[in-house]
Amino acid sequence: LFHCNDVFEAELHAILEGIKLTVEHSNSTIIIQSDCASALKAISDASMDRSAFGHMIQEIKFLLSDRVFVPVKISCYQNRVADCLANFGRCGDSTACWLEQPPPCVSELVAEDCNSIILE
Repeated sequence: LFHCNDVFEAELHAILEGIKLTVEHSNSTIIIQSDCASALKAISDASMDRSAFGHMIQEIKFLLSDRVFVPVKISCYQNRVADCLANFGRCGDSTACWLEQPPPCVSELVAEDCNSIILE
């Protein structure tokens, strides 16, 4: 993101991009994991959001409208892959999408983050 007002906006952008990729490549249930409770609440709430980020929230809800999705609040300690990728993107000069295999910088973190998730 070249211009970002706050963490909430960055989280919504990440959720939106992740959902776009998921909808394009899978018909399965979508599990949205985030350490941002307010973002999960915003996309789960049926009412219209009139905030500055309402347009993004509306687009997320539209993409999810015919899909089953499960919002899952995780701790920041279960979000190390996202943190590593954010740092990788911030320090690098390009963007990329890895569909088959994660980049080397997160290979070990993927297994650790996945093993620490407990769905209720």
